[in-house]
Amino acid sequence: MPKKKLQYHAVFEPAEEGGYNVSFPQFPGCVTFGRTFEETKKKAQEVLELWLEELKINLFSSEHCWQ
Repeated sequence: MPKKKLQYHAVFEPAEEGGYNVSFPQFPGCVTFGRTFEETKKKAQEVLELWLEELKINLFSSEHCWQ
């Protein structure tokens, strides 16, 4: 079965100290920052991939399985 491509909204905001902050409204706490917009986009993709991988692990771990 082919994998679905999912899209998530990312909110980019200028940081007071320079650079950019990015967050994902669907995933509270999933945030990162970068010095440039390009760096922030790359880091946003990385943090979202890690967040989703952790979510998948937690959903399918034995302590969360139905008995």
